[in-house]
Amino acid sequence: MAQLTARSLSLGYDKSTIVADLSLELPAGEVTMIVGANGCGKSTLLRGMSRLLKPSGGSVVLDGKDIHAQPAREIAKVLGLLPQTPIAPDGITVRELVGRGRYPHQGWFRRWSSEDDDAVARAMHATGTEELSDRPIDELSGGQRQRVWIAMALAQETDLLLLDEPTTYLDVAHQLEVLDVVADLNRRRNTTVAIVLHDLNLAARYADHLVALKDGEIYAQGHPAAVVTETMVHDVFGMPSRVIPDPVAGTPLVLPIGRNRVVRDINHDENAARAAAGRPTGTLPPVPAAAAAGEGVRPADGDDRQSGGDGVVPAEGAGLRPALEACPTLAYTLTAVAATTLSPSYRRVTFTGEDLAHFGTGGHPLDLRIKLVIPGEGGGVDHFAALRPDGRIADADVTGWYRNWLQIDPAERGWLRTYSIRSFRPAGHPGNMGGHAEIDVDFVLHVKREDGRLVGGPASVWAATAEPGDTITMLGPNANRCGPDYAGIEFRPGSARRILLAGDETAAPAICSILETLPPGMTGNAFIEVPTVDDIQGSFTRSGVSVQWLPRGSNPHGEMLDNAVRSAVAIPAAGAVVAGREPEDIDVDETILWETAGGGNQPFYAWLAGEAGTIKELRRYLVRDAGMNRKQVSFMGYWRRGKSEM
Repeated sequence: MAQLTARSLSLGYDKSTIVADLSLELPAGEVTMIVGANGCGKSTLLRGMSRLLKPSGGSVVLDGKDIHAQPAREIAKVLGLLPQTPIAPDGITVRELVGRGRYPHQGWFRRWSSEDDDAVARAMHATGTEELSDRPIDELSGGQRQRVWIAMALAQETDLLLLDEPTTYLDVAHQLEVLDVVADLNRRRNTTVAIVLHDLNLAARYADHLVALKDGEIYAQGHPAAVVTETMVHDVFGMPSRVIPDPVAGTPLVLPIGRNRVVRDINHDENAARAAAGRPTGTLPPVPAAAAAGEGVRPADGDDRQSGGDGVVPAEGAGLRPALEACPTLAYTLTAVAATTLSPSYRRVTFTGEDLAHFGTGGHPLDLRIKLVIPGEGGGVDHFAALRPDGRIADADVTGWYRNWLQIDPAERGWLRTYSIRSFRPAGHPGNMGGHAEIDVDFVLHVKREDGRLVGGPASVWAATAEPGDTITMLGPNANRCGPDYAGIEFRPGSARRILLAGDETAAPAICSILETLPPGMTGNAFIEVPTVDDIQGSFTRSGVSVQWLPRGSNPHGEMLDNAVRSAVAIPAAGAVVAGREPEDIDVDETILWETAGGGNQPFYAWLAGEAGTIKELRRYLVRDAGMNRKQVSFMGYWRRGKSEM
């Protein structure tokens, strides 16, 4: 793999120095984006590294040799360049220009071949220029012409590709298309790519490595999540901003703050907040009057209890304590304020309510589990009245509520389903749609239509049809009693600096939530298997953890996840470690697979969750075959095919 490095490089024009004493090594096999304000030296640096501009000091080294000491034709076989303002000969056609990308591969004894034809065809197909094949370049629009030049650079099929503002003259759709082509080339052929780009948000989305220049020097470089900060944007571009996760890609998204403000009415403000949070805009539905009035919430004085005696209705007499003081788990009344279909398999419901003032563990939710009470057909009775934040409860019911609840007919009590909190925003958060705290829950949908009606599990059907204004009960941690050691959080890496996260679609919300908390110094892998390519979601992390989504397609459930984990955690060479003992067998059809551990002071930590059968096999592989210490790994069978919760 070709390696290109600048060593103490100085570049300029006449007596004016533009780049001064700059050292940069392009990471092999990665996409490097170079950003900075106008005139900072981005294009000058690229010209210097491509041999177009001779340095006034320092050197550029290609595979260990000074680039200026090597023949131009030999360099062109390894390094392709698209300058900022290329010039085409008069009268040349599109196919002829693209074909010039093959010239470095010609010689006295090497003439044009079918291999060259194939390379040109691949480049034109990738850039969508096939229909332009016979047209003269000077008849094309600026955007069409730019795509043809990119096709010529691709036809060169080099190990290194340098592009200076390749999205110039292109509309938004074609900008993304060109960058997708370059990203595919990088993944497919492991091509090392360096791109000068003005669009900081697109640079952050497509870069593996990002370099920010200021006044001809490197201000910062590294993973985009570590480089793109509000401080960097201010110092490099002279612009105040806010940096938030891109709701599509999860990468840093820069929101500029201009000097002028436009005062908008309340509907505009609500729509702006919803758009920033990745939710559909429109008129915010009112909270139903019943919910606003507290209907269904048991009065604190105990005189107006619902009749029936089932669920968590406290026994008569003394010994009742406020639930806020006694219960680590509370029952929260929530109202849906948004329901967004993310993909064929996911629907996100955003909930709010004044009860959420008491929710949490004092920190980021990580992989925090909560339970939602999917309403039954009966309804009418609040079986969790004593667990409400304003409830009063007998000591026996603090731990016995679940046993009591199970005795009730499911049609009346409803169904409990476990989910991970995708995100939690406290009251006052700028992304909220109202004055109370909000949580997002991503539901995996398993539904189909039969005879015009939706068929599936009760939770899937509820989520698929949920609308703003719908209410639901959530069971979760009481912030007055629970801290970061709350039992509903399992991700505990200790001092580990390298991690493995692996799961299927049911674990994706938890993994994405965990990724958001990881510090820049953390490395490792995250593998998320989902049903289809359309289910790939944005995942933001400031860490160096590599995130890979695995669309299952027609493959068996868990197969791609299993292969990915085995490739990331290979069986050590003989004698490297002592293989572990066979872990005790767990019948996942009868017993819950749930084996968690804190990372302690170990350097590596793994967290795996999803379908129990898949997790069981990965547990056996990591513990027995790879010899991993079980104190370094958490295994969680979130669900089992053919089984459901009560």
